[in-house]
Amino acid sequence: MSAYTKHIIKYFFDHHTSAATTRRVHQRILNGGSDVDDALRAVWDSCETASECDNKPATRHHRLKVAAMWALPVVMMTTALWFYAQANKKARQYSEVVFMHKFTAFGERSRIVLPDSSIVWLNGGSSLIYPSKFLSAERNVCLTGEAFFDVKKDATRPFTVDINKMKLKVLGTTFNVFTYPNNPQITATLETGRLQISVANGQKPYVLTPNEQLTMDTKTGKVEVRQVKATDYSVWRVPALYFEETKLIYALQQIERAYNVKIHVQNSRYNNQTIRAHFNTDETIEGIMHVLKMLIPSLNYEINGDNIYIR
Repeated sequence: MSAYTKHIIKYFFDHHTSAATTRRVHQRILNGGSDVDDALRAVWDSCETASECDNKPATRHHRLKVAAMWALPVVMMTTALWFYAQANKKARQYSEVVFMHKFTAFGERSRIVLPDSSIVWLNGGSSLIYPSKFLSAERNVCLTGEAFFDVKKDATRPFTVDINKMKLKVLGTTFNVFTYPNNPQITATLETGRLQISVANGQKPYVLTPNEQLTMDTKTGKVEVRQVKATDYSVWRVPALYFEETKLIYALQQIERAYNVKIHVQNSRYNNQTIRAHFNTDETIEGIMHVLKMLIPSLNYEINGDNIYIR
């Protein structure tokens, strides 16, 4: 309870006050609130019985009893009506919310401005679900695929991203998330600010600082945090392709999404092969496959329309 409110109400019932002060106190009582309710109950409890108060003629205690008898129901009703009005208002607001679904096809990239002015870049084959208005205590979105987030700072409402087996939470920052369903690894890379990541196994949340990357194996649940150059993992927005000691099978998946092709790997010998390569935006699929052949001389491939066969 507010000590100030309690003192004012107690003083009002125990002393003569001016008309202006009386009006102000009455208005405060009618406005209600838990501190007013508690103050009135405290004053009420100070008078043990009605007869005791009635034995004090010409005092405020008698008026206290009468005022409290009338004020308490009014305050309770006012408070109830206020909560009812707020609930109706919130219900109307939620009824106006529409859930938006943005899908970016393979070979494309898109830029989305969220209701709070945060910006999201979606890579090919990615899907983002978000509300038309952020009304909850958290600004929550759901992602499948890859996205780069530039989150507008709001210390009162954290920004959260729900992905497979993880929840990412920030206030205002920039980070990249990689979480395609057909890839056994989930990767979150932080560029600026701080990023809190909760994983499905219930461990203590991880907190990343700039240029840190968290990788989770969705099959084993193993989590690894390492130092990286964070900007290397968001160059796809340009668009471009950057591979830093990346497994060939994962690199081929990114090439599929960027060029809208289907790559058929017909030889298991490349399962653990890694590559380091950086492809510019104007690189053709033929040029990329030629470079891969130079990096891995044993790699044989055939391009047949939108299908590429690696033997």
